[in-house]
Amino acid sequence: MVDPARLRSQPLLLDLDEHDRSQMARWIEEVRADPGELLIEQGSMPYELFLIEAGTVDVIRDDEHLATLGAGDVVGEIALLAHQRRMASVRARTEVVALALPVEGFQEITDEMPEFGDELRALMAARRSPDASPG
Repeated sequence: MVDPARLRSQPLLLDLDEHDRSQMARWIEEVRADPGELLIEQGSMPYELFLIEAGTVDVIRDDEHLATLGAGDVVGEIALLAHQRRMASVRARTEVVALALPVEGFQEITDEMPEFGDELRALMAARRSPDASPG
């Protein structure tokens, strides 16, 4: 569990009130990755999504660089929402601090806070749009 105050820095969570942040924080754990370390491996089953707190990551599919993401970005939501294997790998470009939300917490939170699930679905749709730039 992380301090709920840390969640205020995440753009995706800005609209949550203190109660909702506290509910979410009880599921979230801090994850650190060194440069070159994988957060997500393409083809693997989804067990969590990550909110990038600090550092940058590269999103890679079939050895093609799709995007570089950083603080405030979310990765791993598509596989959780679509109930499918990971479509891309996510590798730390720099030292990364991320907040990991496991699938069990994700399911409970989206049941209790449907607006959070709606925001993630909108993000997923934007990323899947053929006109959208990756990330």
